[in-house]
Amino acid sequence: MAFGALLSQGIGDTIRVSLSAPPAEEVKVGIAILEALGLRRRRLEIVSCPSCGRAQVDVYKLAEEVTAGLQGMEVPLRVAVMGCVVNGPGEAREADLGVASGNGKGQIFVKGEVIKTVPESKIVETLIEEAMKLAEQMQADGVDGAPSVTGTPTVTVS
Repeated sequence: MAFGALLSQGIGDTIRVSLSAPPAEEVKVGIAILEALGLRRRRLEIVSCPSCGRAQVDVYKLAEEVTAGLQGMEVPLRVAVMGCVVNGPGEAREADLGVASGNGKGQIFVKGEVIKTVPESKIVETLIEEAMKLAEQMQADGVDGAPSVTGTPTVTVS
């Protein structure tokens, strides 16, 4: 935080964090910090649970597929991918778009409201479709950081 005052005044736009990883990863973490502090425009953010004994789906795989399907989307959108029906609904409700998974299905939330329940096999596809709708609506509303939506994200299900 030594540079916090400078960054808050708009002096500088990059943070490099020391990690045991390639330099490109260090810059990515620095950008994420700037976004979290509100010093850089927020982009697409995917949050997921760490998985626990309550998870009834493979959260890692689900989050990976959603991330891959939304890659390249640069809108200020928070997507929650949750693996249970205990804590999942609260986290999904707090996001712009989310899913609480369990019992072979997923409850899809948009802006805090359940809009539908889909079979587990349709969760990724549905989240991507809803993300595209939200991005298009944000563009129509002129929301800052919502560039034109071009192309169609790909869905990779293995």
